[in-house]
Amino acid sequence: MMPERNERDLVKKGAAVISATAVMDVPFETCDMSLFTYLMWRTYSDIVPGAIHRLPVKEVMEYLRIDRISKLQSSLERLGKGTLLIDYEDDEGPRSMYCHYLSSDVSSTGNGMLVFAFDPILVQFLYEPKVYATVSVSRLRDFKSIPSQRLYENMSLQFRKKHPEWHTNVEELRKVFQTGERNARFDNFRTHVIDKAVEEVNLIAEFDVLVEYVRGGRGGGVVEVVFKAVSKSHKRLIEAASTRLSTGVRKKPSDIHTVDMLDGKTFEERGGPAELTSEAIEVARDLIPEGGDINLLVSEWRESTRGRTLTDPDEHFVSWLKLKLGQEDDPLLRDIDGDVFGTLLGGKE
Repeated sequence: MMPERNERDLVKKGAAVISATAVMDVPFETCDMSLFTYLMWRTYSDIVPGAIHRLPVKEVMEYLRIDRISKLQSSLERLGKGTLLIDYEDDEGPRSMYCHYLSSDVSSTGNGMLVFAFDPILVQFLYEPKVYATVSVSRLRDFKSIPSQRLYENMSLQFRKKHPEWHTNVEELRKVFQTGERNARFDNFRTHVIDKAVEEVNLIAEFDVLVEYVRGGRGGGVVEVVFKAVSKSHKRLIEAASTRLSTGVRKKPSDIHTVDMLDGKTFEERGGPAELTSEAIEVARDLIPEGGDINLLVSEWRESTRGRTLTDPDEHFVSWLKLKLGQEDDPLLRDIDGDVFGTLLGGKE
């Protein structure tokens, strides 16, 4: 049964996959990354080397909001043929990996099945990555341009860090945004690509993006572009959550029995949403040390509260975090395991 489209349609997307650049042998379209991320979400717990997945074509087309099987086939073809470059490091040092997104076998009718497998080399970066962003598959689908999608994913990666900033130069930004040689003049690139992407992300995402241009050199040209993710006010969060005007599709009510892919529990079991509010993230950002990653702490907190029903997940997480960070300075707390904090702070079994 297909999971509900609600605020919990979140998937962990690894930093290596988000920062990957497309080799421009096949021009990707916005529906391609939406489709790939949706397939990750639907099969996340089963992503292992050699796994072959099956989903009803009807459900995939419903998610993409398309009515012709040919559109799905075209997107699958691009994901199968387009080359992806991932730069990463392992014990041997810096490496560069070339792969495709996936291979597929799709029915020619909307009543059949989509059979697919993620690229065998890419699989290692998909399941439970150490550094990741929490990406909403519905929000990603709602963006109308690839630069907006790429900006959203990259800033989702930054949003839970102590300093939620993405520093890049113009050349690299063109690669990430997949603009090729279009808008060669920087003023055109800024007006028609960067500004539009920032505007759309600020309209749809759960955070806002600020952008700064750093100039230098003899000509005073832009040498660095700095994007910063900041929390929305309560009003802005409500506006972003209701942004579906172009499609006329109403948001379905939450199903308290739907298992969340982030922690394997239902809303009813947890006593609240798996995803913390923006306000809790801001408090955590002020508490964590330099170089801290809130995602890692959230994962540990979720594990410590597994099986417990929380009245206020935000308050519980912040209290847990204060105890966790206080371990280094308090000898009475130093030898206490994280899951013991969950018991001390309460919550029903």
